[in-house]
Amino acid sequence: MKTFVKCEMCKAEIPENKCVFATHKKVSDGKEHIFCCANCAKAFEKKK
Repeated sequence: MKTFVKCEMCKAEIPENKCVFATHKKVSDGKEHIFCCANCAKAFEKKK
């Protein structure tokens, strides 16, 4: 059974065991956020 995490911006499902270089992670306020792409990571930063 595959385990998924969700992109913090668009809520797309990302396989948890996907290559670490295929997901974008950012730490903000001491919490790690996971994104499906660089665009979602940038949009999340602007939204804050």
